[in-house]
Amino acid sequence: MKLKKIVAAIAAAAIAVSTMAVSAFAATVEIDSEFPGAWTSSGKGITKAELEAVGGDVKIVLTVETYNPYGLADQFLVNPIDYDNGWVSQTIEHCTSDTITAKTDGWICVREDDTTLEFVFAQDAIAALGDSGLCFSVQNVIVKSAEYSLADGPQGALNLVDDAGGKAYCFTSAADSAPAADDTAEAAPAADATTTSAGTGNTTAAVLVSLMTVAGAAALASGKRK
Repeated sequence: MKLKKIVAAIAAAAIAVSTMAVSAFAATVEIDSEFPGAWTSSGKGITKAELEAVGGDVKIVLTVETYNPYGLADQFLVNPIDYDNGWVSQTIEHCTSDTITAKTDGWICVREDDTTLEFVFAQDAIAALGDSGLCFSVQNVIVKSAEYSLADGPQGALNLVDDAGGKAYCFTSAADSAPAADDTAEAAPAADATTTSAGTGNTTAAVLVSLMTVAGAAALASGKRK
């Protein structure tokens, strides 16, 4: 193969990889602009059809706002539920998260200064949902929107606490967790050289480097054959 053809093939492959990295499915649904009421749900969420269209485990990022107008709230909670089938909680059985703390009854604890919650909903749980899909019951929280996309896979096990621990967690600050996270990062082993784009599942940087290496080797080989 001539050098020009080799370079053209490598360039085409690099473009294809770059395109894959930015083409991952993602969408956002608007849910509530106001607090729907105590221990209730607006019935809005991510429909079953929308979840099925993702084609795998679904990463969900909720935009939230705590509701405490009179300063009397004792906790802030969100519960992902099967709205059509008795409001059954989906948290413990079907959700994983590297960041979420939840009570053992399935209610996710929200700190008063939290603005987002991220978790992964398992693909094999979608088929059992009613048509309304995954909705969100709340207590002293407004779920404003839900962004959903294809997950790379499950995240970690939920941090489960009892009722008292959940109420205490709600009044901690996100800043309190930052020093602990920094300590964990310093102790963690070096990351693998292969990097995967967040939320896409497509390896990009390492693949592009490999393609460049192949191109160089091909060019060298071509030069030697002259």
